[in-house]
Amino acid sequence: MLKLLKYEWKACARACLPLYGAIILVALINHLLYSEAVPELLFGIPAAIMSMLYVVIFAAVFVATAVILVQRFYKSLLGGEGYLMFTLPVSVTQHIFSKAIIAVAMCFLSCLVAFLSILLLSHGINPATFSFFDPAAVPYVLEGLLWLVLCAFAAVLFIYLCIALGHLAKKHRLLMAFVWYFVLSTAVQIIGMLVPAATPSASPWCVRSASSGRRWAPAPCISWC
Repeated sequence: MLKLLKYEWKACARACLPLYGAIILVALINHLLYSEAVPELLFGIPAAIMSMLYVVIFAAVFVATAVILVQRFYKSLLGGEGYLMFTLPVSVTQHIFSKAIIAVAMCFLSCLVAFLSILLLSHGINPATFSFFDPAAVPYVLEGLLWLVLCAFAAVLFIYLCIALGHLAKKHRLLMAFVWYFVLSTAVQIIGMLVPAATPSASPWCVRSASSGRRWAPAPCISWC
């Protein structure tokens, strides 16, 4: 399992990390260009070009990460590499979970890089930026992060399920994967709305807020996909 994680991390990092480094570099250049009198350089043309480049790379970070992760699953398990991957002495479950774990890690890494680039672009990375953080909120922050990880993991597995179901079709497998995604996500959302409405007191989606004691019913995390 660890070797699978290491192999998958290297394959994804090889494609994603250069893009993450590019957005940090462009954010740093934009930060320097918009400092003091530099924006007036050449009528502000370099600053405008770098700003547009930052927006393009910012969007590309999330789009490319999603495409690479989906491509990794499809090619290495359902594509030409699948024959070699399934000759390894590991189970199918280990193959899927190793890819899902790395996919979740790369998603959070892309969000972290994007957040750092925004800080760098605005006023630099300053410890005073986080001075508002209350140490007493650490348990709630950790609880929220755990919830996000579980939701991201469920979302990745849900996408893998749609890809696998679409692969069962003889033709137009990519299109069928999108069809399965639409059908299943719609069904999950409907169930997520009907179950709490039918049984508000015993719904598995209802949780109690640690701070206020009130009950609330969030939608299933898969419905966020």
